[in-house]
Amino acid sequence: MDGVEASHVDLVDPTRIRFEYLRHLVGVIDAMFPARDALDALQVGGGPCTLARYLVATRRRARVTVVERDAGVVQASRDHLMLDEVPRLEVRVGDGRAALADLPDGALDLVVVDAFIGLVAPHALSTTEFMADVHRVLRPGGLHAMNLIDVESLGLARAVAAGMGEQYASVALLAEPAVLEHRTSGNLLLLASDRPLPPEATGRALARDAAPWEARTGRALARMVDGHPPLRDDVPPTHDLARLAPLWGRVKQPPPPGQVG
Repeated sequence: MDGVEASHVDLVDPTRIRFEYLRHLVGVIDAMFPARDALDALQVGGGPCTLARYLVATRRRARVTVVERDAGVVQASRDHLMLDEVPRLEVRVGDGRAALADLPDGALDLVVVDAFIGLVAPHALSTTEFMADVHRVLRPGGLHAMNLIDVESLGLARAVAAGMGEQYASVALLAEPAVLEHRTSGNLLLLASDRPLPPEATGRALARDAAPWEARTGRALARMVDGHPPLRDDVPPTHDLARLAPLWGRVKQPPPPGQVG
């Protein structure tokens, strides 16, 4: 997508995860939600549904809905990646924020946001108003996770962490050390829950992966976030990635919530 390798699916073994950010995310999910328990999940921006395939392959009681804006990606996955053969998975083409808004309170255990316009996470999926709606649909102890890409200042990641901190008791930011130390751009995971995030998945386990990552939590994350206000629906983003976005790929943002594009 836009010159960037965006997804990887193993059609024989859906538990084999190639992308490092997904490996770290499933580590957190596995630590928070035992495989024997039921799991109701929504993913916004699923691509070929790598994560969804993993969840239903490892959990007989998982029910996963994926909302993907790009109809071409979904059709390619149906035609070439056996998407229609995945059990307990519903895939919709549409707007993820609108789909979430239609859900009743406490409907889900897990919400994952993994959506991009070019290389930029959509503003409408990064604001504190959206996070409040995610919090509304999560059951007690649920998990809100977001994958994003950011540049060296990490202004977007800091703002997203600040917004999550307004809604949840526990927030963590995960990335490879070079990203956290502002030496390169790359993927980051933001995790939030009303219960403590599992130290076995956000601590030393990150360093044992083939692509070692680190976590920022507690006071360390608070220092990173200090001075960075959360994003708002009615305030255009000013972080560095928003200013640099016209240099990369598709940059047209969807209209604000409630408006027709």
